[in-house]
Amino acid sequence: MRRTLIYSLALIAVWLLLAQCFIMRNRWSDKKAYSVFKSKQVPLTIYDTIINERHLHYAVCGPDTLPTLVFIHGSPGSWMNYMKYMWDSSMRKKFRIVAIDRPGFGYSDFGKAMHLQEQCKIILPVLQQLKTSAPMYVAGHSMGGPVAVKLAADNPALFNTVILIAGAIDINQEAKETWRKIMNVRPMYWALPGAFGPSNTELLYLKNDLLPLQEDFKKITCNILFVHGDEDTWVPIKNIAYGTKMMVNAKSITADTLHGADHQIPWKRMDELKQILLGLY
Repeated sequence: MRRTLIYSLALIAVWLLLAQCFIMRNRWSDKKAYSVFKSKQVPLTIYDTIINERHLHYAVCGPDTLPTLVFIHGSPGSWMNYMKYMWDSSMRKKFRIVAIDRPGFGYSDFGKAMHLQEQCKIILPVLQQLKTSAPMYVAGHSMGGPVAVKLAADNPALFNTVILIAGAIDINQEAKETWRKIMNVRPMYWALPGAFGPSNTELLYLKNDLLPLQEDFKKITCNILFVHGDEDTWVPIKNIAYGTKMMVNAKSITADTLHGADHQIPWKRMDELKQILLGLY
């Protein structure tokens, strides 16, 4: 009995330690990021700004004379999810790449999850500041999809194209997931490792945040490009049909279906996604 108790306490200690480690928080220090990019001879600038008393941490790669491609990660995630795109020479020839730590993740006040609409109030001023005379594109993966939609609705002239990569925009396709409410209550919340805590919270928020987003779809006037896998069991491909129906004022709507692809397109199908992005202009 005593041995079992010791093992159980040790397991709990390891789990709590794991929950706080940098790997599970999906982030590197800026110092390490600079070092890795330098070793690859890829220029990088990391910024940390304060909007509405919240930090927004983001990375920029490339000159502002090029069109800008903004990556918005899913849940959980961080700007680091798109480092390989920054390292790719063909991508750097065509784009200045911006990758953001959404509020609650990375170094954007890690752990403090926010509602979709509040996130956009923090992200939008930064993108407006980064805008140049060259076109700006925004690619949102999963939870980053509705964020990209809201940003485009709040400033219709900002983006040339919104790319929704397995974007979760249809409230009718959201799973019930009653277990999330249980895991959001302390002390159960503390058992979620690293970034999975704020992720669980914001995905709970999303189920309500998608309701007011329905009124924003008609404000979209730029081009829309859907990229979705037909074997995505997390965010069903039916989100494309819903978005097409709702974005009645979009300049154009196109879709690329990746056959056999699941939800993790940016990593598992990077080559195909890269070619799609390179074809934006």
